[in-house]
Amino acid sequence: MEEEEILGMFVLPRTVVGSEEWELLEKKENSIGTEALFEEIISKKLWSNAEISWVLKRLVYHFGKKDSLIKKAPPERLASSMSVILRAFYLVFDLSDPLMEDNTRSYICSKLVDATWGINQRTRTYLEKIAEKNS
Repeated sequence: MEEEEILGMFVLPRTVVGSEEWELLEKKENSIGTEALFEEIISKKLWSNAEISWVLKRLVYHFGKKDSLIKKAPPERLASSMSVILRAFYLVFDLSDPLMEDNTRSYICSKLVDATWGINQRTRTYLEKIAEKNS
């Protein structure tokens, strides 16, 4: 049975991760190293979907592990970087209007709720109380 038939039986959509291009990127990363591949990709003007996904994966890794050098970055620059990522995510989401199964949609929604900390009224009230207490 071919892969498409198997995927169709389980209603699993194809993704960038696991594609032939993704596998080639992983092989290249293993041969030249993560940093060299990263520099190669960011030096290009146009990236493929696999390259965009690979860079996003690296961003998740570095921000998720609370990289010690990133911790030293000015908060304004980090906020600016997050704003740029959000604009890109918004554009992709708006243009593609993706069909998603409920588990994926639920995961995205829960992560976006987590990301609203400091923006929603509940957490803004909390931050105001902390600021008043520290004054």
